[in-house]
Amino acid sequence: MIKAVIFDMDGVIVDTEPIYESVNEDFYAKYGIDMQEIDTEKYIGVNLIETWKDLLNNFELKAEFKDYSLEDIIEDHVHSYYKGLEASNELKLMPGIIEWFKYLKENGYKMIIASSSYQPIIEYIIQEFGLDDFVEGYVDGNAVENGKPAPDIFIKAAEKLGLKNEECLVVEDSEHGISGAKKAGSRVVGFKQRQDAEQDLSKADIVIEEFNKKNLLKIFE
Repeated sequence: MIKAVIFDMDGVIVDTEPIYESVNEDFYAKYGIDMQEIDTEKYIGVNLIETWKDLLNNFELKAEFKDYSLEDIIEDHVHSYYKGLEASNELKLMPGIIEWFKYLKENGYKMIIASSSYQPIIEYIIQEFGLDDFVEGYVDGNAVENGKPAPDIFIKAAEKLGLKNEECLVVEDSEHGISGAKKAGSRVVGFKQRQDAEQDLSKADIVIEEFNKKNLLKIFE
């Protein structure tokens, strides 16, 4: 029996992708990496630690950054994301998601965020949109040893709710996220918001393209 819903954040709760794309283009250029040479799709749903480990194995940084540690780069990247979100007038919730939150709360389901993003970013989104009225906290990408597609973040999210993963439904928009949630033992809703996306959502139990009442009722039937 489903007792809770675990939500990914970026691309599911909030539409951060256009902002992050703009930030990343400038950020990678700053470090001497041509964004046109990066397969950005493979990093969707992956935390920054794993992303930058891979990037540093494949690209050489500008001389001025060669002494930077992995932690230095990630801290700088998170700060750039934060400033980008703060300065943007395009940041918005996904259409229909707040209606889902209201329905789930009214019907006694617990909710929590499990996101590869970092604490400052998640807290900013929660505060900006008043999501603490609905979610019982979050698990961020830095809170687990292994990021998606490992199941760690979903296992920890269920534990925070005092539930088993079999009692949790996960909503994800990435192949890595879906894979991790399935490994954890949860049912998964794949959210396909981008028609041209290369993400393979086929492992999800159901795939939706909109957060509407019809899809919500279909999932919980």
